[in-house]
Amino acid sequence: MTLEARIRDGRMTGFQLMTVGICLLATLSDGYDIIAISLAGPALSEEWGIDPVRFGYLGSAAIAGMVVGAVGVAPFADRFGRRMLSVAGQALVTLGMALSWVAPGYELMLAGRFVAGVGIGTLTAVMGVLVAEYSTRRWHGFMMAMFSTGLGLGGFLGGLIGMRLIPAYGWQSLFGVGALINAVILVLCATLLPESIQFLASRRGAGGLARLNRLLARMGREPVTELAGEAWGAAAAERASTWQTARSMLSRGLVVVTVLLAVGYCLLNATLYVNIIWTPQLITGATGDDALGLTFGTLAPLGGAIGGLLYALVSFRVASHPLTVAALGLGVLGAGLLGLTLLTGDTALAVPLLMSVGFGAAIAGYYALIPAAYPTQIRSSAFGLHVGLGRLAAAFGPTATGYLVAAHWSASGIFLAIAAALAVGLVALVPLRGAVGRGTDDADDAAPAPSAVATTPGIPTERSTP
Repeated sequence: MTLEARIRDGRMTGFQLMTVGICLLATLSDGYDIIAISLAGPALSEEWGIDPVRFGYLGSAAIAGMVVGAVGVAPFADRFGRRMLSVAGQALVTLGMALSWVAPGYELMLAGRFVAGVGIGTLTAVMGVLVAEYSTRRWHGFMMAMFSTGLGLGGFLGGLIGMRLIPAYGWQSLFGVGALINAVILVLCATLLPESIQFLASRRGAGGLARLNRLLARMGREPVTELAGEAWGAAAAERASTWQTARSMLSRGLVVVTVLLAVGYCLLNATLYVNIIWTPQLITGATGDDALGLTFGTLAPLGGAIGGLLYALVSFRVASHPLTVAALGLGVLGAGLLGLTLLTGDTALAVPLLMSVGFGAAIAGYYALIPAAYPTQIRSSAFGLHVGLGRLAAAFGPTATGYLVAAHWSASGIFLAIAAALAVGLVALVPLRGAVGRGTDDADDAAPAPSAVATTPGIPTERSTP
């Protein structure tokens, strides 16, 4: 039995729960950062005289940084360790928040947002793999879904704080509190976060075996006597470079899977960040009600968190693929209804909440599906590349929306465009049922029944369904 199987098939210990908990806590910075610029936007734009196009760039700066973090920085985790990259990423988030807090003008604010984004992109890619690695097979889908709720929970937390701080202390205070919160998380990461078991199992340096056995002891697992043959998965192979990973993802057996996953995930990210960043301004402009816009802006991340939590709970009973299809369908329905109801200049609170629940559940679904689609040797880098592609698409969303607003597009038209984009992503997701299981690793001894798999030409069949 491989070391991976021993971890996957065992019980979830307190040490594993602590590790996953720290990773989940760190993801709050993603949602907090995005909602901070969204809520601060009206006051910031008025104070600095920023037009919709420049605000769109400000909203996209952090997302562009996330691309750099996920694609350019996170792959180094396979060389230097996931713990080191996690601590470095959290330090960048803290620095970026602090720069945004003290920024005297647009340029430094833009730089602070970008730096924070680099840290967030690094954390998302690296810690997503840590959560998957420290979770047992039974808890994998739930923990990955919980990991995806960080965006929504962090945004909701930022919304609650912002509604109280901004009127009393100004928009800068929201970033100051964010810097403090992230500094506390940085201390937790630096002192408590362990190294990746997969990383240690593949090393040959002095002390690697001892470090690995100390971690195994804290999880109540038997020690290993040598690293050779005990690597995570099938072999103690060198981890693939980013270029090698990209080539593998586009190989004959994986290219269809990669393209379809990328199309759906990119469209989902682009529309998700438009929803979070622009909803307060769009709703206010459509209804003339500032309070309603702020309420909708707070509901957007809350709905995302609810969707992720619902996905996590249902994932114990329903496979990830049909669950993700249903989530995307809910997002299409919510966005379409919001666009149609805004034609009258009014809408019910339940409509944007429905859309956001679909967003949150769909993100959770992709977080579970993407790692399951790739072999162990490229999983970390492949996950990071997908995250980077998704954030790259997300960076265009708020900026493009800024141009649309400047061109006098209505809020109704923008949300109908969101519904159309999500529908395309839904079409791309449907054929992937045979390529992924329930977010589990490839296990040769757990083949699914033929009826559980719908095969598609060019797509490998599902590896395991526990």
